[in-house]
Amino acid sequence: MRFGAHCVLYGAELGDDPQKVIGTLAGTGAEGCELGQRFFGLERRGELEKILADNHMELAGMHCNNFRLMDLLENPQAAREALEAVAEFVAPLKNKNIIATGMVPMEEIRDLPIRSGAPAPELHDKETVKQMALTLNDIVKGIKEAYGVQVQYHNHSWEFADDGLIWFALADYAPDLKFALDTGWAAASGFQPLNLIKKYPGRFEYIHLRDYRTEGDPLDYSFNQVHKSFIDLGTGMMGYPELIRQLKKELKDDAWAIVEYEIGNFDQNSYVGAVNYLKGLQDMADLYGKEE
Repeated sequence: MRFGAHCVLYGAELGDDPQKVIGTLAGTGAEGCELGQRFFGLERRGELEKILADNHMELAGMHCNNFRLMDLLENPQAAREALEAVAEFVAPLKNKNIIATGMVPMEEIRDLPIRSGAPAPELHDKETVKQMALTLNDIVKGIKEAYGVQVQYHNHSWEFADDGLIWFALADYAPDLKFALDTGWAAASGFQPLNLIKKYPGRFEYIHLRDYRTEGDPLDYSFNQVHKSFIDLGTGMMGYPELIRQLKKELKDDAWAIVEYEIGNFDQNSYVGAVNYLKGLQDMADLYGKEE
């Protein structure tokens, strides 16, 4: 695996001073970074390429922030245009990855238990969600053919409500889609990341790494409470030594594993610690692999 760092921790500072943010992340030992469209405009690719080159970094993926799940049902053209805009941005770059979250109205979900999923009734209906996945696959396939770009779906918690209704519909009915699996949100939602990866081989070449700790069942926690439960990698409930060992077996050597710190008392030192910790675990996994 190749380890990268997510720029979302730095928020608007990424847009104001990308040289500083990316230079800081380069100093953590990360090989690449993930940027978000909401903080760094799609009109600045040339500037970004120079900054990345100056810091010997790669853009692992660009996060699309205008893609909404309900658009797949109500306005597929809007969904297509949102993803195509990012496809045009990443197409000339080495890593042609769109990181796409199917957004729902956050103001309606923040205080709900994560087991409740998204408020829209349509997103709890099996046949409707299946049609949504089929529509997304048409869009993803078209983008791959036109731009040579891969859409990687990045989950939160709502995809795993109703026994994983949305997530498994995407896995089963959108075969051209791949998954930028958020390991922390999946685990907190009751689905072990390794089980998902093993069930759908070949669909994972980009993952997000988080760790969390809750006192009770996270399914009873609100979205906001789970969001605030994410902590430094290796200090929570994810079991990283075994997780990295198994991920080494399941993922290709060039797969991206992106450390995502977003809220809380995180800074570049957290990234330094996380990247060094992950590299050490990967070295141990390599050693165990040779012994086996």
